[in-house]
Amino acid sequence: MVARRAGEKITVMTMDDGASGLEQQVDPDRPSLSRIYDHLLGGGHNFAADRAVADAIMAVVPHYEVFVRANRAFVHRAVLHMLTAGIEQFLDLGAGLGGVRHVHELAQAERPQARVVYVDRDPVAIARLSLIAPQAYPGIGVLEADLRHVDEVLDHVVTAQVLDLTRPVGVVAGSVLPCLPDDEEVAATLAWYHERLAPGSLLAASHADATLLGHELAAAVEARLARAGITLVHRNRQQFAALLGPWQPHPDGVVPTGLWRPDGLAPPLPESLWGNAVLAGHGHEPAGPA
Repeated sequence: MVARRAGEKITVMTMDDGASGLEQQVDPDRPSLSRIYDHLLGGGHNFAADRAVADAIMAVVPHYEVFVRANRAFVHRAVLHMLTAGIEQFLDLGAGLGGVRHVHELAQAERPQARVVYVDRDPVAIARLSLIAPQAYPGIGVLEADLRHVDEVLDHVVTAQVLDLTRPVGVVAGSVLPCLPDDEEVAATLAWYHERLAPGSLLAASHADATLLGHELAAAVEARLARAGITLVHRNRQQFAALLGPWQPHPDGVVPTGLWRPDGLAPPLPESLWGNAVLAGHGHEPAGPA
C-alpha cells in the first residue's frame, strides 16, 4: 500500500497489508526531528512541514546542516571503531532515517556477519528501515519502541531474533539524547542498558552543546522546535558526561564531536564543535534487576 501526499516528494509504504496504514499514523503537517534531520542531510523522506522547520533553523543558524552531518560522521567513525574492538552486533537507539549510510551498511561492509537492531518511534523512519534493511541484508531488525523502555527494547522478539545479549553489544545513541529533557530519566535509562548488556559492550553517544554555538542561538533553535512540538535540549560537556553513569569513557573522554578520532589531518569545521561525543565502555558486571 502506498500513500502519497500531493506535492510531497516522499512516498510512504505500510509495513504489512493487514496493519493500519501509515497514512493513518503520520500527520504530514506535524514535523518530526528525524525527518527534519533527513532534509538537512539531503534525504528525501520528509514533508513540507519538516522542511519549513529546517529552513527556519537554518535562517537563525546558518550551516546548521554541517552540525547535523558531523553527528552522522561521528556515528560512522564510532561504528568502525567498535568493529575494530570486536563488536559485531549493534543497537541503534533513535535511529532516524539514517542519512547517507545506515549502521548495517557500515558494519556489514567490514563484517558481513554483523547484526543490527534499529529502534525508533517515528513511523516514517520505521517504515523506511523496514523496507530497506530486511530485504537487502540479513541480520537486521527494526523495532518501533521508546528507547527509554529498556526492558521492552531488549526483551522484544525482534531483538531476541537478531542480537545475542550474552555477548557485547555496540549501543549507538547519535543525536537522540537531546530529545530527552529529564536528566535523571536519561541517566537511569543509560544505566539500565549498562546493567542489562554484557560486559565488553560499548556506548557511542553524541549531544548538542550551546557552549560554542552560543546560548542565544541554542535557545532560538530550541524555541523554534518547541513551536513545532519537538523537544530538544542542549547540555554542556559536564552535563553530558554526568548522564553516562556507569559507562566509562574511553581515554578520549567527552570531546567536541569533530575532534573525536577525526579522519585525516584537516582541522574540523567550526560547526562540528557545536556538540560533544563519547565512546564509553562497560565498567562492571551486570547486577540485574533489584
